[in-house]
Amino acid sequence: MTEEKRTTDEISRDEAVEQTENQDVSGEVVNLTGTQVRDVQADLVRLQQSGAQTISATEVELRAGGAGQVDAQEVSITQGGAGLVQGESVDITQGGVGVARAGNATVVEGGAIVVFTDSASLQNSQAGVVVARQMSADKIRTGVLLAGEVNGDVETALDTPRAMLVGLVAGAAIGLVLWVGRLITGRRE
Repeated sequence: MTEEKRTTDEISRDEAVEQTENQDVSGEVVNLTGTQVRDVQADLVRLQQSGAQTISATEVELRAGGAGQVDAQEVSITQGGAGLVQGESVDITQGGVGVARAGNATVVEGGAIVVFTDSASLQNSQAGVVVARQMSADKIRTGVLLAGEVNGDVETALDTPRAMLVGLVAGAAIGLVLWVGRLITGRRE
């Protein structure tokens, strides 16, 4: 036997990759491993070491893979990432997202650029902006935090009271500049 000869499993896997690569995939349950697809629609989607441009499903499990956009009731991302995630429940473990919109969002040892949620739980994570009604935290860092209730250890550059103060000062400064500008241009006429 030569080294060029492949096993039956390798041939089947390679052929499956060629058939699904850059294609739309749909079904009740979709399991993808080691491939790239364009759009996925299903009740349950499992991606492992795979990628998709868009995923629309009831439940999504993404492991060591990525997606551009995910829209599902329940989303679980482990050691992977996504650009935009929308869902009722979004769980991210050792992964990251660009923007997450969720009823409940959990980030463990991961990161997010923007999180909009009713209830957020972040543990040993980083986020750029978090907007939440209720937030529990354990060793997190965030740039801007706007939350009604915060429980836990949070390091933030701009929290809700400071954001309100910045908005008030910026509004007053812009108003003052416009008023002075109007006085100056009014006198020239």
